[in-house]
Amino acid sequence: HLFVANGVYQLRFFAEAGGVKEAVLGNWRVNGVVTVQSGAPFTVNLGVDQANIGAGPAQRPNQLRDPNLPGDERTPNSWFDTTAFSLPAAYTFGTAPRNSVIGPGLALVDLAIAKTWDLRGSSQLEFRWELFNLLNRVNFDIPNRIFGTANFGRIFSAKNPREMQLGVRLSF
Repeated sequence: HLFVANGVYQLRFFAEAGGVKEAVLGNWRVNGVVTVQSGAPFTVNLGVDQANIGAGPAQRPNQLRDPNLPGDERTPNSWFDTTAFSLPAAYTFGTAPRNSVIGPGLALVDLAIAKTWDLRGSSQLEFRWELFNLLNRVNFDIPNRIFGTANFGRIFSAKNPREMQLGVRLSF
């Protein structure tokens, strides 16, 4: 599931003030983008060749029950129930289905504040201040999905924190 909404709002403060006041404070634009996405499913795999098939597709463990924890129980140290999986018997394939665990979702608010000045002729000068992940929300990456490793089920990385950039563009 993915929801994206954007909007542009023209700030009309001091738009008719004239002079330096209008040049500095008048006619700014605010652009915003909101992105909300549910977590992507992923597959738990084995780190060993339990079925003794050599190279080939990743093998899976046995799945004993639904490994997805309720939302209020998920933490970076325990995103899903790691005890819901077990090692299959030697020379057999595991029963875990593909994409049975749901990863972390994503929520971002991006904002841009800009002003354009008309120059001689058809030339324009634009100043932009852009803020990505404005609320500085932690958006976790997928947890370690390799059964049998020490960090199985734990998250060690996230998407970028808040970033800002300034830009000036001359159009002529």
